[in-house]
Amino acid sequence: MTLINTDAIKREHPVEAVIADYGVELRPSGRALVGRCPFHIDGGRPNLHVYPDDRSWFCYRCGIGGDVITFIGRMEGLGFRQAVDRLCGKWVSSQSARVRPTELRKPYRTRTNAWGRDERACLAAAVKLYHNRLLSELTALRYLWERGIEGSILEDCRLGYASGDELTAYLRWRRLPAGAARRVGLLGRGGQETMARRIVVPEIRSGQPIWLVGRTTARDVVPKYLGLPGRKPLLGWEAASSEKCVCLVEGVFDYLALRSWGYPALAMVGTHVRPAALDALKRFERIYLVLDTDEAGQKASRELALVLGSRATEVILPGVKDVAELAPKPDGRAILARALHQWEGAVAA
Repeated sequence: MTLINTDAIKREHPVEAVIADYGVELRPSGRALVGRCPFHIDGGRPNLHVYPDDRSWFCYRCGIGGDVITFIGRMEGLGFRQAVDRLCGKWVSSQSARVRPTELRKPYRTRTNAWGRDERACLAAAVKLYHNRLLSELTALRYLWERGIEGSILEDCRLGYASGDELTAYLRWRRLPAGAARRVGLLGRGGQETMARRIVVPEIRSGQPIWLVGRTTARDVVPKYLGLPGRKPLLGWEAASSEKCVCLVEGVFDYLALRSWGYPALAMVGTHVRPAALDALKRFERIYLVLDTDEAGQKASRELALVLGSRATEVILPGVKDVAELAPKPDGRAILARALHQWEGAVAA
């Protein structure tokens, strides 16, 4: 039997990065990072505490915790050995076992949140419901308009709005199982909608939504962004992957602004990119790193530039935090174009 070096695995796969990959938004709190626990309905004060120094996590509501291997095992219902293999990229679920050998050489494209038929049907139904609701929800449409997002991008990206009181009835009408909706994260254990009262942005591959992220329109609701459980993909992959150049950004609205201006764009939905996604980025001839101008964004930009090498160009936007702040400005697109040209010229010189 092959011995498993768990210390090495935990060093190579930081627990905070893996938990963030599952859509859990973490914020600093003393020596810990705090977020909403994915193992129960975590309202009010977040209960999940992640301790990077100890490579551990603990939920003070569930009373459970452990290391990165334990977290993977609980999230995906795996034993110890399978959780290690999943973490190290060696394990393929039974749902994806029929993938052809040539496709297995493309892990980023084939191993992103593989669901069964019922789960996929629930995701597709939710995206359709939310999209139709958005088109008649004036408050949500106004919010998007004020942020510079309007027109064909609503249809191109299948943007939606979750009212919070329609999904269960709609799935019942479509004769889709609520259990599948719970497994994929659309519904909580109590039947409440995960994306309730949020602008919803799906990631769609080959016509099928594989993941959703929602943004609250209220100022006093936290977290502002909430993603479904599962591996967080690069948002916008299918539209951008055939291009030679791409703009890589942090936020959902950064991505939407770039798409509305006709730029090929990918959003990390945070500052962390999984190793498989990093490898996939290397297919581009030029990657413009247009990350936030705050400390965290610039640190991530420098780290990405080191990994991606000469194909990466770091871009700093003048006078704004991110692309999303440019979107409502009448000259926002022109400012971005000048910044891209300036920084590309600096690299060439």
